[in-house]
Amino acid sequence: MIDVESVTVRFGDHTALHEARFTVAEGEFVCLVGRNGSGKTTLLRLLAGLAEPGTGRVRVAGHTATDLAARTVRGFVQAEPPLYDYLTVREQLAFVCRLHGTDVATALERLAHTVLADRHDALVRELSLGMRKQLGLVTATVHDPALVLMDEPANALDATAVTTLRETVRDWHAQKRTVVLCTHDLAWADDLADRLLVLQHGRLVHDVRLADETVTAALRRLGATGALTRPEPTTAEPAP
Repeated sequence: MIDVESVTVRFGDHTALHEARFTVAEGEFVCLVGRNGSGKTTLLRLLAGLAEPGTGRVRVAGHTATDLAARTVRGFVQAEPPLYDYLTVREQLAFVCRLHGTDVATALERLAHTVLADRHDALVRELSLGMRKQLGLVTATVHDPALVLMDEPANALDATAVTTLRETVRDWHAQKRTVVLCTHDLAWADDLADRLLVLQHGRLVHDVRLADETVTAALRRLGATGALTRPEPTTAEPAP
């Protein structure tokens, strides 16, 4: 599903990723961890086709990551969802559904168990960050992608929303979708992850197939618990 070959990314004199190389098989659940600035978001953007490597190659489902063919099988749940403030929730979903040729009614049904269930006509700019992230999750996956990339999806969500998110991700794993999750909250990654990737200063320093070991246990064994520096704090607004 994913093939990263000798990828290096530089921004001026700063090397964001250095000679990263790994593959991810279809159906794997990969937990990606590292301190702030370790290269996690850069790597996710490469996998999402939003950036290109300086050297090396990134392929998704056999296609170059930036190709349209790769985009049809992939969804990217970003830390800050790319939404249009001047649209309503319904209009935002309709726009994304048109791009993917999917049904907006089905997309709206996916909001039924969220705080947006009765806010279809609310403007995106009126939503809290937690609400925007719940909307972003649906817009990123309306086309039921075989590969889901997630960057701190639980950050800023209230407890109820986190529970719903975990159930959704658990369903994806049961459906054998490929998931790459970047998170500092390992409570649910421990239950689901098959594999752990640890980035440090732009280098992939650990690649562990977990078998019967949890992410937390593997990090402790590797002496890599320092990779769990918290993300920049955001305040979750309680559901009304």
